[in-house]
Amino acid sequence: MSKFKLEKFNLSKNYTTIKKFDCNNEMINKFVQKSLKKRVKQHLSQAYVLLAVEDNEHFIGFYTLDTLSIARDDFELDNKPSGLPPIVPVVKLSMLGVDKSLQGQGIGKRLLRDALLKVCQVSKLAGCAGVYLLAEEDAVSFYKNLGFVAIKKDKPLPMFLKIELILELMTNDECEDN
Repeated sequence: MSKFKLEKFNLSKNYTTIKKFDCNNEMINKFVQKSLKKRVKQHLSQAYVLLAVEDNEHFIGFYTLDTLSIARDDFELDNKPSGLPPIVPVVKLSMLGVDKSLQGQGIGKRLLRDALLKVCQVSKLAGCAGVYLLAEEDAVSFYKNLGFVAIKKDKPLPMFLKIELILELMTNDECEDN
């Protein structure tokens, strides 16, 4: 049996340890504890949660995906993808967090990989140029190491991973099965 279970956030499920979630980022902690359920209920975000199955399904991580359009002009840096329309459809990775006791063990990468599989599926159903996110300073290197590029000099840092790269990373079977 796996140590962890990743599932779509279930509005009718009582995640008993969600109020104790701490990833060392106050903004993300508050989001999980006060806004996550509301955003999913209002269909503003879709969330996926990671539970420790050997610990009574302890809430240990999550990520959220939203749909978004960004202006082509937001790609200010030299790495702008070519051929973008004036309004660029993207999937936004709005939040990603891992319990502080488990950070540095590859769990964030596992969550991001699952998110990219979901984006792969979306791209097969609707237009999607890639994944967009706003990285806090302490997370920039994590995302850069995974292929994301900065598109603008702001704080938090707007970053982008183009769909072509995501599709290269994922096999067709992975995109279909997930």
